[in-house]
Amino acid sequence: MQDPPTEPTWINRDYFTRVLETYLHADVTVQRYELAAGCPGGQNFMSAIVRATVHYTLGPNADLTQPETVSLIVKTKLANAELAEEADQLNVFGIEKTIYGPVMKAVRELLTSFGDCTQFAPRFIYEDEHALVLEDLAVKGYRQPERRDRLDQPHMRLIVQKLAKFHAATAVLGRKNRDLFSGLASTNFTTEGNPIHLFYANAIQHCIDQTVRVPELSQYTEFLRAFLEQAIEREAKSYECDESGFNVLNHGDMWLNNLLWKYEADGTTVCDVIMVDYQESFYGSPAFDLNHLLYSSANSAIQRAGFDDLVQLYTDELAGALQQFKYDGPLPDLARVRTEMASKRDHALIVTTCIVPPLILENSELATPENMLGDHEEAVRVREEIFSNPKFVEILSILLPRLTTVDGGIV
Repeated sequence: MQDPPTEPTWINRDYFTRVLETYLHADVTVQRYELAAGCPGGQNFMSAIVRATVHYTLGPNADLTQPETVSLIVKTKLANAELAEEADQLNVFGIEKTIYGPVMKAVRELLTSFGDCTQFAPRFIYEDEHALVLEDLAVKGYRQPERRDRLDQPHMRLIVQKLAKFHAATAVLGRKNRDLFSGLASTNFTTEGNPIHLFYANAIQHCIDQTVRVPELSQYTEFLRAFLEQAIEREAKSYECDESGFNVLNHGDMWLNNLLWKYEADGTTVCDVIMVDYQESFYGSPAFDLNHLLYSSANSAIQRAGFDDLVQLYTDELAGALQQFKYDGPLPDLARVRTEMASKRDHALIVTTCIVPPLILENSELATPENMLGDHEEAVRVREEIFSNPKFVEILSILLPRLTTVDGGIV
């Protein structure tokens, strides 16, 4: 079991009193609270996540022996001061506050006007200079499946449908009120000093090492070496927005670590999914999110032979939702979606070589920012372990042929 997080000095009874009084619009007395890690180590790169269970009473005459209990997710800065400063420079909290605040409010209002109650994100409860506070969806039964297996067909179909509706809603809002996304028109990826640049460079180099080591991958060595030389510049272009094209709000980090699932009473039949962690969201081509999801999170069986069906499903759901929400532009068809995905092929390659290896690692706590970025002996050793994982070598053998052929297509 993971140790509880070190408690920041500003987290105390007064803090949670302020949070709950703002949220509940009532006098609150916080009796006590407990903190626990909000996610396993190695699964969050830009913020720390704390789960807080708060016991409180309402009003001055409340029975102190019968407290209410609420579970909250508190997103704070990383304990590593250098990485926390870099996250500040990237404005990850500012982006997420915008998404959970005015953007999600506009999305809810749009959907409600059409009698649609789809929920895309956890409820936003409170924010200040220290943290974002969100509802804890675990108390509603939402959870993550075994991440190393990645997602099977039922899970992938559900998230593809929900992603299409989210994209449709934000496409409509973008046509009605472009200012809503004005602060999200560009990405923080190109920010000088962004630590993700070093992360990607290290990861691609380790992938190159694997192609040298594994005979069946040797044909891709020079391709990856050439890609490494321009990887950051080429990835930056994936975020560029074609103002004349079809654009949506991209989640920006659409992989299974940022998805929470709800199941029927049998515990295995999935019935809903909620997207979390919007700190990399930006306005641009929907193919960015779609590539990110397919290449990072679909299991090997789907990656071998299931992309076509999912892209068709996405296209159908997108068109249906756009019509439902009275979109006033041309509807993207399958050919357009496939062309868009092909134009974002570099991002699919980044996802495959950089995002997937830590995802399928047996011990996810090894994939800390320090180990992924460091040049000390232990960090290099850990990365070699991560990238030599036989499961990852198998994934490279499935996806590199698709990503390196001129006519292989993205789907």
